[in-house]
Amino acid sequence: MSRILIQIILPLIAPFAIYALWLWYAKKRAETTGDEPPAFTRGSAFWSIILGFLLMAGSLAWIAASSGVPAGSGVYEAPRLENGEITEPTYTPKNSNSETSQ
Repeated sequence: MSRILIQIILPLIAPFAIYALWLWYAKKRAETTGDEPPAFTRGSAFWSIILGFLLMAGSLAWIAASSGVPAGSGVYEAPRLENGEITEPTYTPKNSNSETSQ
């Protein structure tokens, strides 16, 4: 669980947390000086985040639609433990006789 937290969740959440802390600090500073506090949606970081999510979703959709093999076109055997050894995963197309590829 700690590996997932450190390698996946923390890198995704840290930039948002840092930005939220900066907004909180800027709001407190604006209250003490009498200035207008910054709005989250007026900053360029908000639109950068929105654009980043849109580009990420678009690229994932493009990769899913333009790559890979069609469903049901072959047999995939997952890696498994046999006699104390881990066997490699194999993919056998239905049109092939005895070849294993990928």
